[in-house]
Amino acid sequence: MKLGIDIRWMVNNHRGMGRFAEFLIKPVEEKITAFAPNNIDTSNYNVVKKGNSFFPWWEQCILPFLSKKEQMDYIIFPYNTGPIIGCGKAKKIVVIHDLIFMRSKNELPLSMSLYQTLGRYYRRFVVPKVAKNSDVIITVSEYTKSELVGKLNIPESKIKVIPNSISNKWFGAYAGLSERKPYLFTVAGEAPSKNVPKLIEAFSLAKKYIDDNVTLRIAGIKAAHHSEFIEIAKKFKIESDVEFLGFISDRELQVQYREARAFIFASLFEGFGIPLLEAMASGTPVCCSNSTSLPEVVGDSSLLFDPCDVNAISKSIIEILTEEVSISENRVSKAYLRASEFSESAVNRQIKVFWRKYCDSDC
Repeated sequence: MKLGIDIRWMVNNHRGMGRFAEFLIKPVEEKITAFAPNNIDTSNYNVVKKGNSFFPWWEQCILPFLSKKEQMDYIIFPYNTGPIIGCGKAKKIVVIHDLIFMRSKNELPLSMSLYQTLGRYYRRFVVPKVAKNSDVIITVSEYTKSELVGKLNIPESKIKVIPNSISNKWFGAYAGLSERKPYLFTVAGEAPSKNVPKLIEAFSLAKKYIDDNVTLRIAGIKAAHHSEFIEIAKKFKIESDVEFLGFISDRELQVQYREARAFIFASLFEGFGIPLLEAMASGTPVCCSNSTSLPEVVGDSSLLFDPCDVNAISKSIIEILTEEVSISENRVSKAYLRASEFSESAVNRQIKVFWRKYCDSDC
């Protein structure tokens, strides 16, 4: 059996979708033929290269050509999209992490980033067609599966849920809550779905009821967009209490999670929510949105709030930072156990079952 995969986002230390793809193919690595544009550094892989990395051209034209040329039996498209046309005899396995891009502009305003806005329209056009023409769809949550069925009329039988996993490096000894530093931590981004403006406003409301020295630390927003969010913090007179860390390494992320007094995740829409697992495995109390897939990820271990309601977010911030230590410690214990259900070994068992069922692999 010959398996092809697009590895553009599996190189250069990509997180999220690239890591999921890497983990997905581990049990069948010896059967993999990797495809990449000529200008992508792929020194870690045995790769067939062709063309440039202009995304629509690469995905819609070059990949189908390579699949036919290399006579693939299956080809994996792990980044939410794929080619509309056929790929020779190859069956298409498409990974769809979420359908956030299908939301209306009323539900989700356009991004400040032109790149993200163009990508949103591209996916809105491509994904419904790719989903219908695929042979197998993998998604990361029951919530996204229900959206695929409800919004795109995809048969349930074609969809397999394989959740994101969390590396063992996130688990281990963690500091007690009394040893934590006075900050609330979040991992977000500049996309409107990450809901950062409302989080900043909610934090400003909460400041009156929590220790004066508590700050809000935000990782994941590109430096080019920091000024826009600093202006929001200035509007609520808390610019000195909000820190923007930008993109940080996994090692630095571990430090931020393990030293934080609490973690908050205020997203409006998520296909999964990996930062929640990272915080839970780090022994940090978590509060998060009650929307989309997030309750499915945290189970009963975390404090939930309505992400559209600034007062509800603020109330949760106050509660998570002022509740009795015994309540927080109980939260932490439950969350740590919940996170272990998404360990690499647990999810790897599901992946092996998938390959045995769908591709007759002996992994």
